[in-house]
Amino acid sequence: MKDDKTLQASQAEQDMLRVLQAEQDAEQAVQGCENQARQVISDAHLMAQKINLRTDQRISDMEMRHSHKLNMLIREIEKQSAATLDSDSARSYDEHDLRRIIDNMAMELCMGAALADDAADSEK
Repeated sequence: MKDDKTLQASQAEQDMLRVLQAEQDAEQAVQGCENQARQVISDAHLMAQKINLRTDQRISDMEMRHSHKLNMLIREIEKQSAATLDSDSARSYDEHDLRRIIDNMAMELCMGAALADDAADSEK
């Protein structure tokens, strides 16, 4: 009977050791999974940073191209405006032409004011 109790104690001890070993193996597996998850998250952050940098670079490149095109367009408009101003300033108006232009503008202004007054009166 003593041998039987010793055998049972030995068996129980071995079973406990196996349970402890399984527990340690499970803890190591969980730690391995946690480490792997941290690495995946870290890799994802690095990839996101690279994508962000590439996006910023593409935006900068687009801004430079559009800025260049815009500057060229502005220069062209300035050249056209300068040519128009030169041709307008080269025109000379005599006193009769100036008087006619002033009279026409005065008539347009008076007619516009009269039309506005008529419209206001008709609304009342």
